[in-house]
Amino acid sequence: MKRLKPRTAGSPEARTDFEPLVREAQEEETAVENKTFHGFAFEEKDFSQTVFKGCIFERCRFTRCNLKKTEFMDVIFRTCDFSGSLLEGGYLSRCEFHACKNVGGSLYRAFLQDVLFSGCNFGYANCNCSKWKNVSIADSSFSNADFGECSLKNLELSNVELVRVNFSHTPLAGIDFTASEIADILASAWELRGAVVSPAQAAELAKLLGVVVV
Repeated sequence: MKRLKPRTAGSPEARTDFEPLVREAQEEETAVENKTFHGFAFEEKDFSQTVFKGCIFERCRFTRCNLKKTEFMDVIFRTCDFSGSLLEGGYLSRCEFHACKNVGGSLYRAFLQDVLFSGCNFGYANCNCSKWKNVSIADSSFSNADFGECSLKNLELSNVELVRVNFSHTPLAGIDFTASEIADILASAWELRGAVVSPAQAAELAKLLGVVVV
């Protein structure tokens, strides 16, 4: 799979006035562009419907924040925490998440294209009704997450924990799970049709479907 990488400026300008920049962008319906933000911590703030382009976020924390319908294009996140935050209806294009968390957060109805998750923890995330295209997930956990009624196109998995994940009404055809863990998932024969699994995983899934393997 050929995933497009973020197109960021060589050295985005470091800024310490995150909130004023966001408010200005919201009021004038413009984008926050080519900026670097480091070490910010926000709780229960409203940053919804903001557009970020070519930005870098490092060690920032957004706890239970409202990021609904926010757009991230060509953005890199390093060691950021979005736990409990709402990215519902968001748009993420050519983004990378490195060692980030979004435990219990929501990506409901979000659209992700050309996105990388590396070393991340998105356990218990609500990803229902979202669309994922050209997404790579490596060395990460999405255990106990909900992926109901999703569209997953060109999803690449490598060493991903998918324990007790809900895949109800989400076609998994063509997705290679062999390098990941998919124990105790919620999925029927219809969702699993065409998925690529290892012999051990096939035996586990057979039990899920009520088949006795001897």
